[in-house]
Amino acid sequence: MRTRAAAAALAALPLGLAAGVLAELVREGASAHRAAMGAVGRALAEPGLLSYDFTAGLYAEAARRGFLEVQVLLVQPPARRAREDAAERPDPLLEALSLGHRKTLARGHRDPDLLARLAADGEPSVVRELLQNPRLTERLVIRIAARRPCRPETLRCVWEERRWRVRPGVQAALAKNPYLDPAIALQLLPSLGPRDLQEVAADREMSTAVRALARRLNVLR
Repeated sequence: MRTRAAAAALAALPLGLAAGVLAELVREGASAHRAAMGAVGRALAEPGLLSYDFTAGLYAEAARRGFLEVQVLLVQPPARRAREDAAERPDPLLEALSLGHRKTLARGHRDPDLLARLAADGEPSVVRELLQNPRLTERLVIRIAARRPCRPETLRCVWEERRWRVRPGVQAALAKNPYLDPAIALQLLPSLGPRDLQEVAADREMSTAVRALARRLNVLR
């Protein structure tokens, strides 16, 4: 509902004002507008919520006014890593279990060592269940978010789980992972502090668009 409301509010603004509002949200980031930036970022990324004519006009207005941080949000760069590149070494213990069994263990098991092994397994459907486990710790979620290599779909599971995506440590780990879909990383960058932005800008494994926005934000803050 928040994402749809953000899309409706943005579309109701004149293009010049909409570009200015987006630029201000990106520049302020986590210090003032984290929830609003998240909703607007998802509205821009979700197909069909904003018309092509509106987003094209918004891009042109942002380019005219020199709002690189807004231009970058409006592009949809491809994931830098192919799924095949993110293949992981199988765990001998987990490999002997069916997918359904692993999902059941992820959802309700208490053993922290087993939960860590399930997190390292990287199977998106297993990780999705693991994220619902009340015994899961933020430290382990950060390990999932920071894991390299990692399937983009697995990282998206973390981002889609509101309980965890609002944690600053999880946000930073996701944003700094080159296996994350760049469209999601662009939404997370405004939440990062200067040191994390510097790391992203210097990491040549990251998408060009993500690095460009990280550099821009460091200059603006």
